[in-house]
Formats: sequence, C-alpha cells, structure tokens
Amino acid sequence: MGEAVASSPVRPRRRIDGFAVLGFGLLALLAICSAFAPWIAPYDPNAQDYRAVLQAPSAAHWLGTDHTGRDMLSRLIFGTRIAFGIGFTAIGLAVLLGGLLGLVAGYTRGLVDEGIMRVMDALLSFPSVLLALGIMAALGPGVTTIIIAIALADMPMFARITRSQVLTVRERDFVVATRALGAGPLRIIFRHIVPHVTGPVAVMATIQVGHAILTEAALSFLGLGIQPPTASWGAMMRNGFSYMERAPWLSAFTGLAILLTVLALNLAGDALRDRLDPRGESRR
Repeated sequence: MGEAVASSPVRPRRRIDGFAVLGFGLLALLAICSAFAPWIAPYDPNAQDYRAVLQAPSAAHWLGTDHTGRDMLSRLIFGTRIAFGIGFTAIGLAVLLGGLLGLVAGYTRGLVDEGIMRVMDALLSFPSVLLALGIMAALGPGVTTIIIAIALADMPMFARITRSQVLTVRERDFVVATRALGAGPLRIIFRHIVPHVTGPVAVMATIQVGHAILTEAALSFLGLGIQPPTASWGAMMRNGFSYMERAPWLSAFTGLAILLTVLALNLAGDALRDRLDPRGESRR
C-alpha cells in the first residue's frame, strides 16, 4: 500500500496568478456594467438637474454631478458601453482585415507579399492617433467613423503579426506534407495555419482593445469623437478639464475609469500570453 502511494505521480499544482484574477475580475465587472447599464445606473445619464450643478460626491450622487447636474456615476456606467462597444468592434475589424492580409502575404510571398507589406509599413509610419485624426477629419465625427479609423490604424500591426506566424508555420513538416499530398491553399491555410496563428493574435487583440479605448477617448476629448449628449469618457474628460479647480472629481473619476479598464485589459492579455506560451512564465 505504501509503495503504491509512493509511486503514484504527483501532479504539479498550477500557480494562481493574482494579476490575472484581478484583470479578468475587473473585466467581468466592467462587462456587467456595460450589459446592464440601464438597470444599474441610478439616474438617466442625460437627465439634467440645474439645482444640483457641480455637486461633490454625496449619498444622492456617489460620484458627484457635472456642470449641468447630470449624475457622474450613471454617465460613467453608460460610458462603459461606448468604450467597450467601440474598442472591441474596432479591434475585431482590425483583426479581420489585418489577419486576412497577413495570411495572404505570408502564404503567397513574392510580389503579393511585398506589395501588401509596403502598404502596411506606410500606414505604420503614422502614429495611430494621428492616422485616426486624419480619417476622422475626412469622414466626420460619429461612432461608425471612429470604429473605421481605429480599425485602419491598428490593421497593419495584426497584418505583420499574422504574416510572421504564417511564414514560420508554412515551412513546418506537417504543412509541407499536407501540401505534398495535394491539399489546396485554402484547406492548408484555414485547417493547418490559422489555428497556430490565433494565439498570438488573440493576445495582442486583448491588449489593443485598451489602446482603442484610449484612442476613442482622445478623439472625443478633442471634439472629433462621440458627440454630446452621449456619455463618452473622452468627452467627460474634456468637460471636467474646464472645471478642474471647482470640481476635480469630474476628471479624476473619469480618468480612473479609463485607467482601470486599460489596466484590466493589459493584465488579461498578459495572462493569455502566459497560458498560450508556457515559456512566458519563465521569462517573467
């Protein structure tokens, strides 16, 4: 009996990553706020009460009110919807477009690869916010325009990541053998190459959602993003900046919301990287 116990394999216990728990926990909380905003928010985010203008945080208004008496907590909760909606949609579009271009460039190589990557390099030469500003100036403000602008600004990054992975995987023995057996390009790409590409792309996409949220906030802060009276964190920061001395909580709470959201996305991205790449644990 003792020998059986002694010889039984001991499974290594997986270490719980506190940062990963924190990241995914914050994301879950923000997702709940985004999905159930109409039921969670204590007030209508656009309801104005000029008897409660610039009130400090209190029992009636936990995060205070803005310059038109609107409840800050309600506007922050509804702003989560805008941030998540634009962030995830824009990065999803960037992954789709950049991924397809990267797959085509990496698999075909030659002149097609050269042409696609030169265009991507040209787009990468512009700072993403500056490129988004140019697109917004040309197309005008609006949610759809913001999504398109952010997606086009981030597309080259995903094209390069996908292409680099494809160039590595396409030369592996199982892909060469599949090609020798007569499998077509589409079958090879979607059955054998794409599964090996999704990991690094998913990690970068998670982190880039935070970057997209920051870009949307910057555009709205400059007046080119979400237009009033819609609750947008960037527009709320712009309004709070005008009342920094009288009502510092306007900018403070909005900035904290942006900070926690981006932090949560970065922690979640790091956790995905460590889970998908076991070597990442030893490098930390």
